[in-house]
This record gives sequence, structure tokens and C-alpha cells, in this order.
Amino acid sequence: MSHITNPLASSAQLVRCQTRMAALGQPAELLDVVFFAVQCLTQAAGLLLELPQSTTARACVVLARYWLVVPGFLATADGDGDDGIDYLHVSAAALYVVAKTGAAPRSARDLANVYAYLGATVDFWGCQTDRDDDARDRSRSYLADAAYVAFHDRVLALEARLLCALGFDTHVALPHPLAITYLQAMDFLAVDSSNNNNSKAPADAGSPAHTLARRAVAYLNTALLSPQLLYLTHQPHELAVAAVYSAARDGACHLPPGTPWWLVFDVDRETLGFLAVALRSVASWADTLQRSPSSLLTGGIVTRRRVAEAAAAWETIPS
Repeated sequence: MSHITNPLASSAQLVRCQTRMAALGQPAELLDVVFFAVQCLTQAAGLLLELPQSTTARACVVLARYWLVVPGFLATADGDGDDGIDYLHVSAAALYVVAKTGAAPRSARDLANVYAYLGATVDFWGCQTDRDDDARDRSRSYLADAAYVAFHDRVLALEARLLCALGFDTHVALPHPLAITYLQAMDFLAVDSSNNNNSKAPADAGSPAHTLARRAVAYLNTALLSPQLLYLTHQPHELAVAAVYSAARDGACHLPPGTPWWLVFDVDRETLGFLAVALRSVASWADTLQRSPSSLLTGGIVTRRRVAEAAAAWETIPS
């Protein structure tokens, strides 16, 4: 069963994580935004590198596990002794170590160029880049040799820290395949064939069944961004059931009536209720943050300097 289960965080580890977060001297709400922003950066890099979503999702889970050991992702809040290491290097290290041990490795140069491109983005959250159509500053989206070596050295240093923090265990079981399997088991992803009513055919793209599956997968991808660390506190089958339940509620799909169907998949009502609320709350929480003018979720990617400025501004806000 190890291939469909994950090691979960214990209550002692969660308490220790909260204690270390408090020792950083930064607001807990701000650190939640940092976690969210770094996970979004990882997702964006995975898309530009054309990695399978499964690889990017595993990198996000690895980042969450590293956060449990090193809250804030960086050893110190002010950067003393970190030799220029920033949040993009943490994201790159997780993506690099997961990709190179998977079926779709990417070169260190490709990784460096993608993060240089993302770092040069004026409005990362609005998908607008800092470039002119006639004369683009290519040095900001393609690293020179010296800059590449410096970037790669920092990524390698963080890769070693990350692996040591995780005990060199990067195994991640994802709930996405389970969600599709559960939908198939409940006969949601098959429709009556036009030639034979006794046979079943796969649902067409755009059909309610296809939309339901896409919505369930979207909930699971959103859960990767949650600062509640849902992938560290719940097993994949629990996340899969909650995603199917939430997607069905959104699409007004009729789940098996008259019986608590989630019990078949070894999920109790309390766990399902908690996860359903957690999955549905991430999007509204992020939307609220992004509408704030001083939010880290506007402008460019998250950096140590921007976090320090946000922390200083946070202290001036009256309680």
C-alpha cells in the first residue's frame, strides 16, 4: 500500500512548525502568503518547462514537507549566511530534484532560464512581462554563464538542505489517479453508447462527466497551494473523495443516493466535511489577498526583499 499512501505530519511536528514560525518574527498570515506564492511560482515553472502535472504536483508536496521542517523556506528571515538564496531557488531546487528522478528530467540550464524569465516578470500574477516588442532585454530571460553558475550553485546547496530535511525520502503518492478511479467506479466517466445501450463508451470532452473529472482534478491542484498543508495531514484517498464530492456539488451531479458512498472509500463524514470546506476556501482566500494593493500576490514573483517590505508594512497596521 506504500505506493498509494504518504507519510503524514504528526501533531508534534505541526506544533514544532508553528513554534519555528513564531520565532521568525513575521506574522503568520504573511507566511501563509509566502507559502502560497512559492507554490504558485513552482506551478508556473512547471508549465513553462512543459513538465507533467504529476511531476509539478510532487514538487509542491516536497516543498510543503520542507516547509514543515523549515517554515518560511529560508534558514533565516534576514538572509544572514544564505549567500543570496531567495525563494525562487527553493522552488527550483524542489522542482529539479523531483524532475530529475522522474520520467521527464529537465536540464539545469532550462531550469535557470525559466526562473530567470519568471523573475523578470513585472506582473507575474497578471501574466504581463517586462519586454518591448522591438528590443527585448534578453539578458533578463537568459542567464549568462556567470549568472547561471551562481544560480545553479544556490540550487544545489538548497537541494542538499532539502534532501537532508526530508531524510532523502521524496516519494509522493498523488490523489489525482484515485479521484479518476473513484469516478469510474461510480460509473460517472462512462455514457451509454449510441450503438448498443448495454455497452459503455468514454465520456466526450465537454460532457458533464468530463467536466466533473476536470473539476475534481482542479480541486486537487488547488489543495497543493493551501497553507493548511492538506497533503501533509490527509492521505491521498481522503483528498480524492473530497475533490469528487466538491466537484459533484459544483456541477449538481447526483452522487449515489441513499447511502454515504464515501464510506466505501474509507473516508468518514467528519474528514470529508473538513476537506470539502478546506478545498473550497482556498480560491476565495487567494482572491481576497490579491485584491489588496500591498499584497505579495500582485506585481512580480515573491522575493526576500518584498517579504521584508510587507512585514514592515504589516507592523504599521493598527491592530
